Amino acid sequence: MKELKKQIMELLQQKLSVYGFKKKQQDLLIRTVKEGNVIQMIILGFAHRERHRISVTISVGVIYKNINDEGIKFGEANHLIYYNPMECIHIGYLMPQKGYHGWYFELNGDPQAIEDNIRDVASTIIQYGFPHLEMLSEEDNLINEIDRNSTKAHKGRLIPIIYHMRNEKEQALQYIEKTIKKLSKGFTKEDYESAKRLAGEGGYFIMVENNALKYYMEFVENFKRILNEENVDSVSKENLPDEIN
Repeated sequence: MKELKKQIMELLQQKLSVYGFKKKQQDLLIRTVKEGNVIQMIILGFAHRERHRISVTISVGVIYKNINDEGIKFGEANHLIYYNPMECIHIGYLMPQKGYHGWYFELNGDPQAIEDNIRDVASTIIQYGFPHLEMLSEEDNLINEIDRNSTKAHKGRLIPIIYHMRNEKEQALQYIEKTIKKLSKGFTKEDYESAKRLAGEGGYFIMVENNALKYYMEFVENFKRILNEENVDSVSKENLPDEIN
């Protein structure tokens, strides 16, 4: 199975290398756009539920380097260590059926059948994945997609960080207050559907509710502490003599 996975990855990379995608991990292809700031990702998911074949799924997502750097200041995990996307979607939800979509590869299968399958995977990525990646590579679109699709805890941290980076601190605080109110009510059907979508077909996930608000408030306290420190620093600089400023 390892050889088949390697073969699938190599063939797909060959198809997409002309668009600038390079292999980063055994299940990941990436390219950078927007002067190297945005990393566009094609993520392969492999499942081996049957003895003689494996299924392959595709997800597409992005990481912004500047948002990642800003998030680290607020105690957030570094997305670039494991290439964890800031926003990601299973490609089937971008297709007309709006649901799970996968491809099956037979172990020791006909080489032409494998080649045809790879051609279809690449064609699907180009048709449905590429436009979505380009859309996500605009910051305002990224905010909208995170707000629309992600769980409350994730978007409640990332979106205020983006607003802070843009010096829209009042909007950041307003979003935090909105998130606190939502987390206080517990998980909704929307959160469940978001988690289910991210896990993929047959994926395993757990909705842990009890500590969601507690952990979020730790982020909020740290966020407000940094804002206060910045305000103090700003006031101190304003009070310096003009020749020092």
